[in-house]
Amino acid sequence: MKSHISFLVLLLALPLAASDRQVVEEVIARVNNQIITLSDVEQGRRLLRQELTQQFSGAELEQEFQEREKELLRDLIDQALLVQRGTDAGYSVEADVIKQMDRIRQDMKLATMEELERAIATQGTSVEDFKQQLRDQMMTNMVIQRMVTPDVFVNEEEISEYYQEHKEDLAQPERIGLREILIASEERTEEELEARTREVLEKIRHGEAFEDLAREYSDAPTAEDGGELGYFEPNKLAAQVREAIDGLLDSGVADPLHTSDGYLILQVVEHIPAGIPSLEKIEGRLSQRIFMERMRPKLREFLSQLRREAFVKVKRGYVDSGAVEPPPKPILRGKRRRRIRGEN
Repeated sequence: MKSHISFLVLLLALPLAASDRQVVEEVIARVNNQIITLSDVEQGRRLLRQELTQQFSGAELEQEFQEREKELLRDLIDQALLVQRGTDAGYSVEADVIKQMDRIRQDMKLATMEELERAIATQGTSVEDFKQQLRDQMMTNMVIQRMVTPDVFVNEEEISEYYQEHKEDLAQPERIGLREILIASEERTEEELEARTREVLEKIRHGEAFEDLAREYSDAPTAEDGGELGYFEPNKLAAQVREAIDGLLDSGVADPLHTSDGYLILQVVEHIPAGIPSLEKIEGRLSQRIFMERMRPKLREFLSQLRREAFVKVKRGYVDSGAVEPPPKPILRGKRRRRIRGEN
């Protein structure tokens, strides 16, 4: 009943191109001894749209998708280059992969790794492919941390200066953070549905953490994230939801909403008033923003250098927006041949 698609989407950003294919298909790019196929690009598009759907909708979603799609092939090539560099440097992430697999198992409330492997298989992905994608992601992060960002720092004084300089730009509309627990009506009688909902509400009243109960009881895709829905402007919420959470303080829980999918229990995580937030409220966010502003050009230069050292060939009709000019070929200067008298 519970969807496991979300953990795949969250954990796997863009799949790395494989070096060995069982099925012959269109090759879009070659990166040294690896290939990127049309399937890799199409899967990247699907994952990108799923990611953006959580943040945008309508025309805004389509505009953002079109902009980000332009960088899709570049990102696939970037990841291939970073993984290759980590492998050449002798880095290993095998222990981290095992730990991550076990964390996924625990988050999904599965008793054994065999159950996790069956859950992965139901999504049409082999366990080995899933592990390989985890390896690629972790290797990418390890290379960036060790080779690109070790000398990137942000101190409190810089954060304070940034806050003062960008104060007006930091103004934000009123927002409400929400969590959810969905008790789905599918495969349950009305009595079973109401009994399970009462059970959850009783545990909430006795002080059990909402996010822990979401992981245990919720049938929504957000269960693995403790029911985290994100932050919303009140006027963009459905009228039924606005009415249910009206007047709730932070951590307050609304009465269950009877929806077509079952009973929906909502918690207000935080209410953020409109205006300029205090430095204390957004210090972590500003630190991350400054860090990323400093890291991005360093990472792009690092990737450009990897491209100069690598063999990267892209099929005609596709564009690698991160492509660099190849280094100039050395000019061979030989001695000028002396003309001998009498030569024709």
